[in-house]
Amino acid sequence: MRLPTYVLRNGALVLPAQASISVFNPAIYGAFGVYESMQVANGVVFARAAHMQRLTHSAAIVGLRLPADLATFRRWIAEVLAANAATECTLRLFVVGGGDGEEAAAFIWPQSPTSFPATYYTDGVAVITVEGERDLPQAKSLNTLVTFLARRRAQEQGVHEALLHHAGYLTEGSNSNLFAVIDGQVLTPPGEQVLAGVTRDLLVSLSQGHEFVIREAPLALADVSRWSECFITSTSRHVMPVTTLDGRPVGDGRVGSLTRRLAAIFEATFRDQCGL
Repeated sequence: MRLPTYVLRNGALVLPAQASISVFNPAIYGAFGVYESMQVANGVVFARAAHMQRLTHSAAIVGLRLPADLATFRRWIAEVLAANAATECTLRLFVVGGGDGEEAAAFIWPQSPTSFPATYYTDGVAVITVEGERDLPQAKSLNTLVTFLARRRAQEQGVHEALLHHAGYLTEGSNSNLFAVIDGQVLTPPGEQVLAGVTRDLLVSLSQGHEFVIREAPLALADVSRWSECFITSTSRHVMPVTTLDGRPVGDGRVGSLTRRLAAIFEATFRDQCGL
């Protein structure tokens, strides 16, 4: 699937060319809107409830009134997946604020699922650090210029991802959450400093039933040399090991045992929930 056959706009199925907003919309000059990306596997929208809860939270932070309740959004999601006969895809949901008192517009469409080479998981990926901080970090808003520029820097340097840091502390990736292992403890930056990723939060919850627990703690840029392992998470990546940071190996430069165990725990849950 490259382009969807239909996009759903506030409950109406339209052709992709009709899924547009005015140049005068405040989303153009004010980034007034929120969005979600969800993974659909075997026809199941993985962690749909958590994504919808975050959509509501993001909208509340930026003061955006959603055009429908969550029950309606769930129905819309089912309708657009059925209309596009999409069972394996990335589902995109954008809510764009209206101008001059107009109702916000929700656009939902499926697109080709994102996949990565198997070597990213067996050997790990390389990342860089970039100074930057997102506005309203707990909101998944359309204001993505900081992360866009960081991601472009990573692409220019031929690495997989860019990790943001501010005031001496690492926070998150351009479109991922960050985890590091220090002295046998799995740490991730505090929730108030970052976007609470659905994969991040689920992984933290899953860790509670095992002998190790993921703990929130500030990650100082000066402490990177102490990291024995590192990984990033996102809807499309799940749990992805990081073995090179700013051109230097993380730990011994190989995928660590805690990373492998957490990845296995997450994959088992994903497959179970999607009936795979």
